[in-house]
Amino acid sequence: MADVGGGRQWLPSRAALPALMVVGAVLVLHVLRPLAQTLFVVFGGILFAVFLDGVTSWLVRHTRLPRPLLLTLVIIAVLSLPVLAGSLIGPSMAEQVVELGEQLPESVESLRSGLSRSEWGRSLLESYPEFRESLELSPETLSRVTGVFSTTAGVVAGFFVIIFIGIYMAASPGKYVSGLVQLFPVERRERAREIVVALVNVLRRWLAGRVGSMTAVGVLTLVGLAIAGVPFALALSAIAALLTFVPYVGPVLAAVPAILVALVDDPVKALFVVVLYIVVQILENYIITPLIQQRAVSLGPALLITVQIILGVLFGPVGVLFATPLAVVAAVAVQAFYVEDVLGDRTDLLGGRR
Repeated sequence: MADVGGGRQWLPSRAALPALMVVGAVLVLHVLRPLAQTLFVVFGGILFAVFLDGVTSWLVRHTRLPRPLLLTLVIIAVLSLPVLAGSLIGPSMAEQVVELGEQLPESVESLRSGLSRSEWGRSLLESYPEFRESLELSPETLSRVTGVFSTTAGVVAGFFVIIFIGIYMAASPGKYVSGLVQLFPVERRERAREIVVALVNVLRRWLAGRVGSMTAVGVLTLVGLAIAGVPFALALSAIAALLTFVPYVGPVLAAVPAILVALVDDPVKALFVVVLYIVVQILENYIITPLIQQRAVSLGPALLITVQIILGVLFGPVGVLFATPLAVVAAVAVQAFYVEDVLGDRTDLLGGRR
């Protein structure tokens, strides 16, 4: 409580402020739901700009070449890499993806038939009708799948918007940072600039960690599946690499098609695939990612999964996709505006205490 002009004005206490911030964040998310797709595209563009700027800045420090030249080379390399990879492995990858799409229904049917032949399997199917229905490829299921593919045009358009936003922001990062800082009062602009720089640095390290983890998971999965002789190893390893961008939830989703495909080929291979994905995730979570992201913001699994669930319920798959980087941004903002500025606990925004 504060006394202002003879009256009493309510002000939030330090203990109540975190709860108010959470409530405010939920309300903001609810209000922004109609604009969610546009906002996620913009945020994707910002992430792409941070990635381009990070790679370019690293090259500037180590080569001393002009930044515009290096940025141009980085953009060309990033955009041409998928084309080069497609020309090398594109035909085989495309064939495997098509065959995988045809194989998965057979794998699901084989699993359902196998369960129906055993007593405990029949008990499982009878006790959990939702699980039984998920194993039946009904017309409604197929229509939902085709509905996902009907949004391909929108996904492609959003992808190009992300690319252009990223390129323009990476070309003149100072201009956009200064424009954002000017939204704050004059006496707070230096502090705002400090926080924006901290956010950029944390996102750089997080992106470096994700790219490194995705590459490592893809290679390890490909080698393991190839050794086991699992069909569609290239396509399945590519799925595993891409879904690694979403921590904890993504690897579980990536394991499902690999297990189903291996189950049809040989049940022993399916068991090997389960062990393989568990081992790869242990290596990724406890060795690869910690080594790459030593100075990035560390968020607990429970917090990340909770954020993924909330954003998934509110915004669907795109919310899950961007849940972790948004949680990283929120963690830095809370640490800066609440822990440091309100509580006065001066800590380094990149992890260690100052």
